[in-house]
Amino acid sequence: MTTAETYSNTLRVTFNHMAQQHPELLPIAIAHARRNLSERIRLHYANTIAYGPFKGLKLVEDAHWGSADLGGMILGLYEQEILNELSALGRKHRSFIDLGAADGYYGLGVLVGELFEKSYCFEITEKGREVIARNAALNTLQDRVTILGEAKPDFYTQIAPQDLADALLLIDIEGAEFDIVSADTFAAFAKSTVIIEVHEWYPDIQDRLTRLLQQSAATHTARRFSTGARDLSSFAELKIINDSERWLLCSEGRPYLMSWYRFDPRV
Repeated sequence: MTTAETYSNTLRVTFNHMAQQHPELLPIAIAHARRNLSERIRLHYANTIAYGPFKGLKLVEDAHWGSADLGGMILGLYEQEILNELSALGRKHRSFIDLGAADGYYGLGVLVGELFEKSYCFEITEKGREVIARNAALNTLQDRVTILGEAKPDFYTQIAPQDLADALLLIDIEGAEFDIVSADTFAAFAKSTVIIEVHEWYPDIQDRLTRLLQQSAATHTARRFSTGARDLSSFAELKIINDSERWLLCSEGRPYLMSWYRFDPRV
């Protein structure tokens, strides 16, 4: 029996035991399994994105964000809906602006994929900004990315006016989107596309979403989309692992179905 087969059998036995004897520990076991899978894929592909529009993007080994998601990122499965939106835009926009840039997966990936000419990465943590800088150097992208700190409500004042008029703004800031984004934000990006990941854990979420749509109405049209299906049939390297592991790679560890809003300029 191979090492992979042994691990797969152990994983199956562990999950069955947890489900029957200690169901409260099952989420911990699943999180551990996701990290283990990601680590195996990371080592196999030497920390390089192997599929999708960011193919060829190299990442440093000690990334501080989302170690359990790295396997999905390398295979082009992670937030595939966003990848599809970015790819569909082609080279329509010149600048990519990322609020909540983490390790620079999007901010640098769009440059490696030649989807945008330049990017601005806003990241609140010092560690994150350090990793973005190292990833930029690893991919020789230092001259095409601007790394900035926490995004305040007037973050767009830090961006060159010509870039504001020809950009895609991606916002993923763990619920703070409702505090940062206003009608002024949409006015500043009146000629650009905006995509916001919405975190729906607020008790008054419907009021917040209604307000967000009202704030955008004068300048943008809105479209909502959510996490959809994944097709794993084309991955030859995944055919040798069991179904539980294969589909676990599609998990992003969300507490609920993730949704985004895309706002396109009316002009």
